Amino acid sequence: HAYGEAPEQFVEVYGDPATASATVIFVHGGYFRPRTDLSHARPLARALAESGVLVASVEYRRLGGQPLLLDDVTAAIESVCAELPRWGVSERAQGNPIVPGHSAGGCLVLAWASHLPDGGPRIRLRPLAPVTDLLREVEDNLGDGAVLDYMGVRPEHDLEAYLRHDPRSRAALIPARVDVHSIHGDADATVNVEFSRAFPAALTELPGANHADVIDPDSPFFPQVRNLLLG
Repeated sequence: HAYGEAPEQFVEVYGDPATASATVIFVHGGYFRPRTDLSHARPLARALAESGVLVASVEYRRLGGQPLLLDDVTAAIESVCAELPRWGVSERAQGNPIVPGHSAGGCLVLAWASHLPDGGPRIRLRPLAPVTDLLREVEDNLGDGAVLDYMGVRPEHDLEAYLRHDPRSRAALIPARVDVHSIHGDADATVNVEFSRAFPAALTELPGANHADVIDPDSPFFPQVRNLLLG
């Protein structure tokens, strides 16, 4: 499903719309680097669809940095929600969509939620090992400078850009209708679990889980992750 004219502006849909019990709109990660596309998240999408939900896995433009990524995620989610009735998804499965995002994708869905109006349907936001503090990422040069490359400027030179994208700065702006519950392994060597501990939202820590475990259907942690997403 294309939601824009660029080659990367598409969504892959998994599951049977007619029988789906819920809708999951998933945003992949990759530390904002262009080299990582949604292909690594296909096993997760298939596994969730086998649980009886409809999964829309979002691709986005990974070249060009901000604001393209957040703009694309916003457009993709809006497009999927508009298409659900035409795809034959029941009203029950359209309601209370589940919106997970992994790593940088977790950052993007948190930022997206912070720009939503107060009124509207309830949303279950489920960040998986999310990047939550862009200013700290830049200050500590984490991810080999991935966030600075993504933002294209340091916060002291363009704070406004950071205040549009940074989940930690915008946490209080997420409307009450959005239920935020993060899932993060305490053995994550890519995005430290301390970021999720410091973020003002519910958190389930997975003892021994690494960065990839939270999206790997073959991981021993997957049954718990699936229950936290769909339960």
